[in-house]
Amino acid sequence: MKFALMSLDFKRLPLEHVFRLARDYGFEGMELWGSRLHAHPGDVTLEDARQILGWKKTYNVEIPMYSPNVLTFPYCICSRVAREREDGVNFYKGMVDVAAMLEIPRVLVVADHPGYFISRQEVWGYLVESMKQITAYAAEKGVRAIIEPLTPMESPVVTTADDCVTLIRDVNLPNLYAMMDVVPPVIVHEPFSQYFVLLGDKLDYIHLCNTDGKTDAHVRLDEGVLPITDVINVFKHWNYEGYVTTEIYSEYYRDPELLLSNTARILGGIKKELSL
Repeated sequence: MKFALMSLDFKRLPLEHVFRLARDYGFEGMELWGSRLHAHPGDVTLEDARQILGWKKTYNVEIPMYSPNVLTFPYCICSRVAREREDGVNFYKGMVDVAAMLEIPRVLVVADHPGYFISRQEVWGYLVESMKQITAYAAEKGVRAIIEPLTPMESPVVTTADDCVTLIRDVNLPNLYAMMDVVPPVIVHEPFSQYFVLLGDKLDYIHLCNTDGKTDAHVRLDEGVLPITDVINVFKHWNYEGYVTTEIYSEYYRDPELLLSNTARILGGIKKELSL
């Protein structure tokens, strides 16, 4: 099991400074946020790519995932509006291009809220068609597409492990995988083990935080309703060896290094207790 921070939590800081913080606080990876100031897909040039690859080497910090800035933007890949779906697919293809440039093995994909007064069957058809295009394009570039379930408050389309299984089956392309964010399972009353049992080796990534159990808030590891040591012990029990990214964006980015220090201290104690 490897641990990463998410550069979204540090979006007010220059990207090289985030690499430095990841190294200094003992994180093996940094999940790269696909927006300004860090790595908006429309901005990344070959020179930018060389610089970021250099930082990876200098600070010995991997980039295991490239995560887009798409929620509430007009890029919904399951929208009833054909132009929005097309724009969304093209946006993700741009993300894949950048991931390939930066040697990032995964691109995170989400099904944003499609709006009300439309049937789930119709929405699901749009999602599958969009995901087939994104995933096929990613395969050509040697990149995995990773679907992330959201809370029902964010979007009701993909919220459970079973939704991920169904999407992977319907898209039917080998480089489509799923991940788990620990908040949606709590909100929909789903055991974490459901992801490991149903997805098996198709579970390829995890987002970690704590939660109030009622909203989509991602809070500090030592706050909320989850016993974080036990959560990570569940991951260990299921022999999960992939990346776990800490995602704590609910404090409005005021002092991200302070939150990182808090997170690193807690994780350090947990890793020692669980012999990770």
